[in-house]
Amino acid sequence: MKKLLGAAFAAMIATGAAAQEDYPNRAITILVPFAPGGVVDLASRTIGEGLSRRLGQEVIVENRAGGSGFIAASAAAQAEPDGYTLFMGEAGTLTINPSLFEETPYDAEADFTTVSTITDTPLILVANKNASFKTFEEFLEAARAEPGSITYSSAGIGTLNHLAPEWMSLEGDIQIQHIPYKGGRPAATAVASGEVDVSVVSYSSTKPFIDSGDVIVLATTSAKRIDPSPETPTMQEGGVPNVDTSQWTGLMAPAGTPDAVLDKLNATIAEILAEPEVAKTLTDAGAAPYPSSRDEFDAMLDRLRGQFKTIIETAGITAQ
Repeated sequence: MKKLLGAAFAAMIATGAAAQEDYPNRAITILVPFAPGGVVDLASRTIGEGLSRRLGQEVIVENRAGGSGFIAASAAAQAEPDGYTLFMGEAGTLTINPSLFEETPYDAEADFTTVSTITDTPLILVANKNASFKTFEEFLEAARAEPGSITYSSAGIGTLNHLAPEWMSLEGDIQIQHIPYKGGRPAATAVASGEVDVSVVSYSSTKPFIDSGDVIVLATTSAKRIDPSPETPTMQEGGVPNVDTSQWTGLMAPAGTPDAVLDKLNATIAEILAEPEVAKTLTDAGAAPYPSSRDEFDAMLDRLRGQFKTIIETAGITAQ
């Protein structure tokens, strides 16, 4: 009996190993937590096309929008951990939601494992052209002189361009007034039209207003200066320490997915993102290719989860 059980167990191991070596042998699905359009959808479709081309299997991009990303994330978390269902995450679903909501239908840390980061989109602090301040240092001086008098727009409570200014405010010891809008485009339009004084927005979405002169760029939220605007100082250079965030995307898999599958996907994604045509497609949309090792992705998620938890708790932000 022991010999039979041993043989059966060995056969199971061999079958599992063969399945991993044969991966993929059918279609892969990437679940997206937002509607078509936007950087997360673009990243999913671009990397999906590349995976299909290089791995020889169809890759289906399925948009399951709604519920602050809960719908797509929950479905991915509950999928079989075999590499055939993946999830395109971003800051909200993976690093903000766990602290913003009292309960979530998925555990962003325990239910997923990293595959690779995909894109990185710079965030910048912009001001209306008629603002009294024209530099980041002048902005800080104005905010400290009259706490709460400067207003800023965001795409909504708990979004990245809500928490990034709150992070700046905590680190810079300033108080500015949050005015939430329903989406990134209305938030950017609000600062361009003068409804609010400033906003933290993606460079790509605000470029038309920059080109028209309706807004001026004060600083970037990244730790390093950004390629689209190398003359723009970072917030850290302007005297506000620690602020370092951007609008990134990253591919995840259900926890328990075999390392061999994850490593194969990671290596293939690095090759795809190095392709000139893929890089051009992304950069033309304002999203730089952003490959990483799985360990690097893990470290970034750990850092941002801790940081956003602190910001949310200190500022008393709650989901509404």
